[in-house]
Amino acid sequence: MDLNHPSAPVRINLDTTRRCQLRCGYCHSSSGPDYRGPEISPAVIPELLETADQLRTFEITITGGEPTLWPSLVPLLEQSTRLEFASLLLITNAMATPPRVLRAMESANLSRICVSLDGIGEVHDRNRGQGAYERVLHGIRELRRINDNVAVISVIDATNHTRWPELTRLLAEEGVSTHHLSPVCTAGHAMRDYRGLSAQQFAEVHAMVAQLAAEIPEVSLLFNDELVHPLETRTMGIHQFTENWKGWHRIVRPDGDVRTLIRAWGRTWRTDETTGNINDRPLSQILGQPVQQVSAFTRTEEVARKFRINAGAPLVLTDLHDIGAVERGAPVTPVQDVARDIPVPDRLGIDVDELGRMVRRFPSRYRLREEDGFALLFNTRTHEVHVLDDDDYLSLAVDMGEVPA
Repeated sequence: MDLNHPSAPVRINLDTTRRCQLRCGYCHSSSGPDYRGPEISPAVIPELLETADQLRTFEITITGGEPTLWPSLVPLLEQSTRLEFASLLLITNAMATPPRVLRAMESANLSRICVSLDGIGEVHDRNRGQGAYERVLHGIRELRRINDNVAVISVIDATNHTRWPELTRLLAEEGVSTHHLSPVCTAGHAMRDYRGLSAQQFAEVHAMVAQLAAEIPEVSLLFNDELVHPLETRTMGIHQFTENWKGWHRIVRPDGDVRTLIRAWGRTWRTDETTGNINDRPLSQILGQPVQQVSAFTRTEEVARKFRINAGAPLVLTDLHDIGAVERGAPVTPVQDVARDIPVPDRLGIDVDELGRMVRRFPSRYRLREEDGFALLFNTRTHEVHVLDDDDYLSLAVDMGEVPA
């Protein structure tokens, strides 16, 4: 199966605004309270939703910045009921949950709400500000009352990489479904003050995830270390899927620019991958045009640039200089890259009969896309992707009779 030539995006990020109550030192979108720049216009929302459904996009992610500070969040949530195939995911810091926004969330077609929380008490407050932890915990409880599928995203760096398990245990008590660990990367604010994980710390967190997943099965644990520790199965979070095979992902920035993830990491770009602007042309036209295939970074290069692991200072510093030039619109001297093909794991990672039973029990939770030589099955509750080969698909064909395709 060839995952290097995507038919259409499986994931679209709406970076709605760069405005945020916080100014986190690792924020990859460089957001903050002083932002006065462009934001996604409400006028484009209907076409965005319609295009995502027509292209059979699995997930629309509403993010920022802080999307609850985006004036058009409520109109988007109200219009989300028109979605028939695509699922809607909201990422928020849960620092403020006004009643009007909560009501819109409750009636929206939201498959999951993800809340940013880096640890218990001072662990979180060290990153987000004094008193932030209690406010976020209150926000999680409010969100749990209107949506039973709340996940938590924790940014993991050198200061908290041993402290997250205590948060996982608390989340189990709070009824949170998923704890998603995201390692800090060299992007945004962190380009100035990087406190990323070492190779040894990546290994330690990886081992702790495996151990705690067995101890607390009621919370789904996911660590985005797929670039450092390659995926072992064809069942993975959608973020892991698009991090490996980047052409399946598009980002719509606050200014309307639509960009690919072919050669990107975090929200910082190696070359200009802008394919259009939704303020000039409909998203359907932008996504309908062929994407220029460019050679991707090798795995070693990408790990070095994203996490500064096994990277010499000249490599990192030169790259950061070039990125700054790209963001300013200046020409950049081309770099000769070595093309890479990410191997697709042999194992599915879940018993096919068990997967079939889950699909028969909850067919409305799943979405199916038949591709050239394989199929993608998406769980809208867990946001997992199952990459099915021909044998898997034949085994599941009868079970998937009611799954939207």
